[in-house]
Amino acid sequence: MNIIKNILVFIFLLFNFLLINSISYSEDINETENPTETINLDEEELPAIDPFGSSSSAGMSASAQPSNSSEDEGILRGLKLIGVIIGENNKIAVLVSKDGYASNFKENDAINENVELQEIYTDHLLIKDTFKDDAGLTQEKFYEVYMNDIIRTVDG
Repeated sequence: MNIIKNILVFIFLLFNFLLINSISYSEDINETENPTETINLDEEELPAIDPFGSSSSAGMSASAQPSNSSEDEGILRGLKLIGVIIGENNKIAVLVSKDGYASNFKENDAINENVELQEIYTDHLLIKDTFKDDAGLTQEKFYEVYMNDIIRTVDG
């Protein structure tokens, strides 16, 4: 019986010794990795992205980008595509104005009195512009609106 007690005491002391060493070892690792250095996220410098800046992107030269004609520029009246949400049942396009107000549109919603959102894709929108030509006839023109502020006329 005395031997069993001694073995149990030895195991208990060994366990405590290993536990204390592992705790002090983990404290040493934390001190060497990050000695009293705290990160303040408010002071961290973040890249500033202006959604209403020029339409040139960093990866493309100005000559490689399609130029918007004068009839394409004002079609959204200052709105810019900033996001697309595609769920199981709904697709939502998020457009933001120059004032910073975000608006959500679903397929077949009117963006303004002449422009209707036809289809929402993962990287662009298909919109329909309804206007009257010089002869007074109602015409429809379709455009693709991309998130990098490029608007292209759809042929056909």
